[in-house]
Amino acid sequence: MPFNANIPVNDTLGNADPIRENFNALKQQIDAAPTAEQVAESINNAVADKPTNDAMNSAISGAINGTPRNVDGFSQLYYAISDPPTQSEVQQLLDSYNALILALRRNV
Repeated sequence: MPFNANIPVNDTLGNADPIRENFNALKQQIDAAPTAEQVAESINNAVADKPTNDAMNSAISGAINGTPRNVDGFSQLYYAISDPPTQSEVQQLLDSYNALILALRRNV
């Protein structure tokens, strides 16, 4: 007999058999329900081959570190260089080159 929430009826003398059957039906439902350990095991099995948050964060960081930063803020060099170049002109190029290299690095 399945569980019947209407047993026992209010204001009636109780008969033990329907009440006992109701308790037995509830016990069968409880016994059929998975335990917390079974639920946890099912969840662990479902995600066993999935990467952890730490592994994902590490992979993302590694991928980002392998890419250059955005250098849209750098303007092109628009100055004339004499022939032969002066020490000042070469130093300007070197300074611009070094600034660009530093801007492109992720781990600085």
